[in-house]
Amino acid sequence: MTALTLLLGACTSQAAPAPPTSPDPTGETTTMPPTPPLQEPFEIKTDAQGVREWRNSPEEMGFAYRRQPVDFTLTPRNTGSTPQSDARLRFVVEDMDGEGDLTVGGEGWECEGDRDIACTSTGVTEPGGTWSPLTLTMRHTKGGQTRVVVHWADVTPSVIFRYDTST
Repeated sequence: MTALTLLLGACTSQAAPAPPTSPDPTGETTTMPPTPPLQEPFEIKTDAQGVREWRNSPEEMGFAYRRQPVDFTLTPRNTGSTPQSDARLRFVVEDMDGEGDLTVGGEGWECEGDRDIACTSTGVTEPGGTWSPLTLTMRHTKGGQTRVVVHWADVTPSVIFRYDTST
């Protein structure tokens, strides 16, 4: 019998490792619950043709397009561990090298503002659940990029809207 056969036999005969445990003051061993999967605080998408999406990081994403206006759907999610009531989102529009106008609205939402838009919705959403979607319409008066900082719970990701006027 070769050394490799003995080594393989020894490796396969070992028992699988025990699940992680935590000490219990009563002396009983308890198994830790699994960690839930990471959930994004919101989803933003569009059905418009010719729109290219990109993501640099969880804090920065964007869309590039050649036709406008473009409608986007943003669906906020309760990423907490308890039911959450009264959703509040804020959209701060910052022109970069372009000039964009954002309008926001949706069923069950009240939105106010022009360059600093505040939206609220009432009701309770369970952990992992979503509120009704918001429609974001971006219309550029000058080609280029416009950043929208989305303030939602404890995150403030940036969404870059790029209207490409090049040929």
